[in-house]
Amino acid sequence: MPTRPDPRPLAALCLAVSTPAVAQPEDPPVGGLPLLRPVPLTEPLVTDRPDFTESTDAVPRGHIQIEGGYTFTYNDAAGVITRSHSAPELLLRVGLLNDVELRIAWPTYTRLDMTGPDADGLEDLVLGVKVKLVEQEGLVPHVGVIGEFTAPTGAGALTSDDVDPAVKLLWAYDVYDRVSVGGNVNFASLTENDDRFFQAAASLALGVAVTERVGAYVEYFGFYPVSDGGGDAHSVNGGVTFLVNNNLQFDARVGLGLNENADDFFTGVGFALRY
Repeated sequence: MPTRPDPRPLAALCLAVSTPAVAQPEDPPVGGLPLLRPVPLTEPLVTDRPDFTESTDAVPRGHIQIEGGYTFTYNDAAGVITRSHSAPELLLRVGLLNDVELRIAWPTYTRLDMTGPDADGLEDLVLGVKVKLVEQEGLVPHVGVIGEFTAPTGAGALTSDDVDPAVKLLWAYDVYDRVSVGGNVNFASLTENDDRFFQAAASLALGVAVTERVGAYVEYFGFYPVSDGGGDAHSVNGGVTFLVNNNLQFDARVGLGLNENADDFFTGVGFALRY
C-alpha cells in the first residue's frame, strides 16, 4: 500500500495578474509514451511494493513505472533448511487509460539453497490488468481490482507448468492526512504437481507518512492454504520507503512467519521508477 504523504495541497492561492513582470508557473512534466496521450505528472508515484498489499491506484495514463528488488528468505521445516534469493523481481506497469494499467511481472531469477539438491532458474511470467473502480468518499474506501494469470515460462521446480488465473480485490482508506489502512482479498486457481487447487489470500496493512519523503508500514498477510493439501500460512512484515523525488522511490522490508507453514524469515530491498 502507498506510504507517501497526501500530495494534495491544503489550500491553493491563485493570482490573476496579466503583467510581464510576474513569472508564470511552469507546466508539470509530462514525459511518458506519446501514443497513449500521457497526462501531466502532478503527484508522487504510488507503488505496489515493498508490501504484499497491492495499491488501488493505477499508473497515470501514458506513463510507465518499473518496480524491482531483491528478496532473501529463510525457512527451517523439520530440519530441512531452505534459503532462497530472488531478483530482480521486475514489475512493469503501463498506464493505458485513466485508472487502467497493464501489468507485466517479468520472470524473476530464484536460487533455492536447500538441505539436499539445490534448484535455480526463472519463475513464471505474470500478465495482468489493474482497474481503479472507486475513489474514497465519506466512509466509502478507494476500491480497485486486478485480474492476472501466469504463463508457464519458468524452470523446473519454479514453474507450475500451466496457466494459473487470479483475481485480487483491493481497498484503501485514508484515515488522516498521514495515516492510511488498506488490504487485499485474493482468489487464485493454482497448479501444483499437475493438480489444480483453489487458494485464497488476504492482507491488512497500516501505512504512515513519517515525513514528506519517508513512509513506514506494518502488515499481516496469509494464504489459505499455502499449497495443495497444505495448511494455512500467516506472516507479518514491516518496512520503510524513501521518496527521492516524485518519480523515484527506494524501499526496504523485513518479515516473520507466524506459524510453521510460513517462511521463518524474509527481508528485501527495492526501487520504483516512473517515466
